[in-house]
Amino acid sequence: MPEQNESGHRLAGRLYATMRVLKSLTEPSGPKPVGDEELKGQDSPCKRIRALELDLFKDLVATVQNGRHAKAVGEVFRSIPALVPKQRVALEKNLGKQPLAEFNAGYRAQLADLKEAFPELVE
Repeated sequence: MPEQNESGHRLAGRLYATMRVLKSLTEPSGPKPVGDEELKGQDSPCKRIRALELDLFKDLVATVQNGRHAKAVGEVFRSIPALVPKQRVALEKNLGKQPLAEFNAGYRAQLADLKEAFPELVE
């Protein structure tokens, strides 16, 4: 769970991690997110999330109907609103050195939280 005082870039990293987990739930043959992965590049978090090509409704329905981690997908979906940064710029602007470090810290923290709750979802 995010802390109350987390920066927008750290929250964006948490949001991206959550979306990566959702993607792996909808495509079980694909790679699972790796907890200690260090993301490179300075593209915006929004671009990274869009690149996952999620269709949240279709993916949610398919995951639940196929009986794959229905409890986990419900918990992951419920966590999303708390992970959306309040500042729009944290999602839309390209990441510099410090914002990228914060993004990566949030990404790793969220994957650690998800791994603790649902060990089968994260490498």
